[in-house]
Amino acid sequence: MILSKINKKPCICASIGSIETSKVISAVEYAINNNYSCVEIRFDLLNDFNEELLFNKYLQEIIFYSKKFNFPIIATKRNIYKDANIIENKSDIIIDKLSFLKKLINNGIKTVDIEQDTTDKYLIADFIEFAHSKNSEVILSVHDFNSFIDLEKAMQFYIEASCLKADFFKMAAIITSKQEALDILSICDKINEIRNSDIENYPEFIIFGMGDKGKLTRVLSLNYGSFLAYCSVDNGSSTAPGQLNIDLFNKVYNSCNLIF
Repeated sequence: MILSKINKKPCICASIGSIETSKVISAVEYAINNNYSCVEIRFDLLNDFNEELLFNKYLQEIIFYSKKFNFPIIATKRNIYKDANIIENKSDIIIDKLSFLKKLINNGIKTVDIEQDTTDKYLIADFIEFAHSKNSEVILSVHDFNSFIDLEKAMQFYIEASCLKADFFKMAAIITSKQEALDILSICDKINEIRNSDIENYPEFIIFGMGDKGKLTRVLSLNYGSFLAYCSVDNGSSTAPGQLNIDLFNKVYNSCNLIF
């Protein structure tokens, strides 16, 4: 099942990372059995990630559960640069990562997430064309863990994602104040207006704030048009600052919908 076919509300994605590869399957089972809508596998955060072991032993069982339960799997492998030598070899790392994601698609993964702001545009265009040729979808994502992304910049990213033929645009920025929390929801509202003006040509979007002050925006953004929210799973740790577990998320979501 591809991500865009989900019609369950609220759409909640279990973000899986910081566990052993052998435990990914049980985490997917947990998500299926606990009312999540889909899962995101953060391959860059798996404690013992080994590409050969993944493809030879675990991947087909993960895809089996996705098909059996009609349950979308989002695959991603973030760019993490820890020292100057890695930064110098950034292009090679990105190409290797995209090759890994293409291999996942060839093996049956139907949704992948790649970074929009740190990947060359010609590589993005080539990757999206490849994914679409395999009937898979692409999320173009932008993350800022250090500062807020203002409306003008957000709009630029969104229009660019549309021009690149992305299926989804995702943006997450750190929130340090109540005003920024309100601003991120305003950005959701503005982008939702743009999308509704021409849904055939503008992609679905996923926008929320990170950090303690951004927690509520993970819930409220759904009321402003954001497609899904990411939650942690009980048998794994949070993969991003401010993630809620599904029980707390649902309590807040249901309370908010008594007002909205």
